[in-house]
Amino acid sequence: MKKRIMIGVALFVAFLAVALLNIFWLNFVIFGVILAISVLESLNLYGLKERFLAVIAVVFFTLLPFVGGIQDVFKIIILNLVVVASVLAYTKNENLKLILPFIYPTAPIFILFAIYQSYGIAALFWLIFSVIASDSGAYFVGKFFGKRSFSLASPNKTIEGVAGGFVIGSIFGIISGLILMDITFVIVVLCSVSVVIFGIFGDLFESYLKRLAGVKDSGVILGEQGGLLDRMDGYLFGVLAMYMVLV
Repeated sequence: MKKRIMIGVALFVAFLAVALLNIFWLNFVIFGVILAISVLESLNLYGLKERFLAVIAVVFFTLLPFVGGIQDVFKIIILNLVVVASVLAYTKNENLKLILPFIYPTAPIFILFAIYQSYGIAALFWLIFSVIASDSGAYFVGKFFGKRSFSLASPNKTIEGVAGGFVIGSIFGIISGLILMDITFVIVVLCSVSVVIFGIFGDLFESYLKRLAGVKDSGVILGEQGGLLDRMDGYLFGVLAMYMVLV
């Protein structure tokens, strides 16, 4: 547990350092590396071995800085899916699962970068604070008060823990949103609550994928914390809520 906390703190400090520098092209490269690692980890969850899929995802990601605005991110996502589907059809590849890494985690990471492009590093801080508060609240409330399982996909997640995470995450999300973002109170509340709800199910979806694949973690790059997807699952669903509310 101590090592997990230390790794978590180290990751946040690293993010804080990069955020304070806030160099666009440095952040672009970091996003690209995160995307590549995340796609490679997703192969373990989908039972795939085609590592070149990470290269394809990164190639399409390089188009994002040159599109017109945040709405155009879906044009790149759809183009990516259409090209991959076309190649599968042309080569008569029977493994339709090859398209899955481009739906998750590729599409949410594209949207995450688009949010950063349009709303700045403050929006990422807001997202991270909301999800971290929710995860922490769910863990501690669940540990001390949890009795009833929330879902078969994640037996250790309790209804009490999820409720505690929702309340604590929403409160911290609203506070951080009011501090960091120049938007109306109603939008801050709606976005914070939505991000927390989506984040909870992002964590559940990751657990579901790992249970189907029969693995404990998506990867090993973060040691006892597992892989990048193990730490990003809440953000990858939460950013979808943020996009739908803000755009």
